[in-house]
Amino acid sequence: MKQQKIKWGDKDINIVELLDELERLVVFPVQSMHEMDGDMFMSDYQKLCEAHWKISAALRQVKGDKK
Repeated sequence: MKQQKIKWGDKDINIVELLDELERLVVFPVQSMHEMDGDMFMSDYQKLCEAHWKISAALRQVKGDKK
């Protein structure tokens, strides 16, 4: 089965690589925040922001939006 590639930052990745990246950028920071009763490291905040920007860009690409 051929998987669609998605532009993720400066590289093209497949769905498995995308989920790995989301785990790194979202799951670990949120898990850390849960463990610290809502507090967050600045590095974790930066990872969540990076995820937001990359997810938005990938969605625009998939939907064909040129913004």
